[in-house]
Amino acid sequence: MNASDGLILGIDGGGTKTVAWLARCNFTAKSDLSNTMKIIGRGRSGSSNVRGVGFETALDHLNQAVERAFTDAELSQVTVESACLALAGAGRDVEQQRIRSWADQCQLTSKLTVIDDALPVLYAASSDGIGIALIAGTGSLALGQNANGDRSRCGGWGSLLGDEGSGYQISLAALRAVVRADDGRGPSTQLHERLLDHLGITSASELIPILHADPNNRIMIASLAPLVFDVAGSGDRVAMQIIDQASTDLAEMVHTLVDRLGMTTRPCSLAGTGSVLIHQPAFTQSVCDKLAESGIKTTYHAIPESVAGTLVIAAGLNRAY
Repeated sequence: MNASDGLILGIDGGGTKTVAWLARCNFTAKSDLSNTMKIIGRGRSGSSNVRGVGFETALDHLNQAVERAFTDAELSQVTVESACLALAGAGRDVEQQRIRSWADQCQLTSKLTVIDDALPVLYAASSDGIGIALIAGTGSLALGQNANGDRSRCGGWGSLLGDEGSGYQISLAALRAVVRADDGRGPSTQLHERLLDHLGITSASELIPILHADPNNRIMIASLAPLVFDVAGSGDRVAMQIIDQASTDLAEMVHTLVDRLGMTTRPCSLAGTGSVLIHQPAFTQSVCDKLAESGIKTTYHAIPESVAGTLVIAAGLNRAY
């Protein structure tokens, strides 16, 4: 592949999907995003979380997303001037080096930035990157950056140690409530009937082979979250408690970062993304309300496509990164 002037690539790879945007950028006119670049191609594939699906599958999905972005732009694949890859599970040097080796082998770009998937959420909300990014999709985490450029994160420990407030943990709590109700150890709940019907089974015991059939079943489990929200909306007390705890957990992450980064003196920009926050506005409002009750004022920005922030970083439009 030959280098192509003005092309930049942004990739957002999470626990459920990988999104790649190809843009043509005017590097001599760094004003705002709309005047500086034009998105010309978009590609999408499966999860590229290396911890969730492994490197082989993650790299395959990265390849697919990039190829589809170039196809969408009706261009042959070439080496782009700059690329930013924001990947869940790639926050450590060992993962980033493996990703860099892949990028070198496929001659992806002349200038590569590899980061985890939280930072672009901040830059999708504002090119200065100041505020708190809150992600609640398959997994969850929060990342904050203050005016001094100090950064800190909270959560993001994965499904075994954390992911509180995520689609996965909401669904897992619902499944645990179902088996406790089935045993008689917990209160009855509509979740029992609704989840069994959804999965096409007639007894809770059938959950065992379904949930253990695939060792990488986080995505499947997380996909049950909309049903839990639906049951909670009908007034089921067990489901309502699960959702309330999830919003409390997310608010706690944000509050922790606001305190740690000294961002309590004025309203804080809160950029939210992930399927749970984007598709459940009442839940998102609950998170903001709990923050307000604890004295944290926020200005909320919904970020349906955080890949936009990777283009800001790839183009060098951000000042704080």
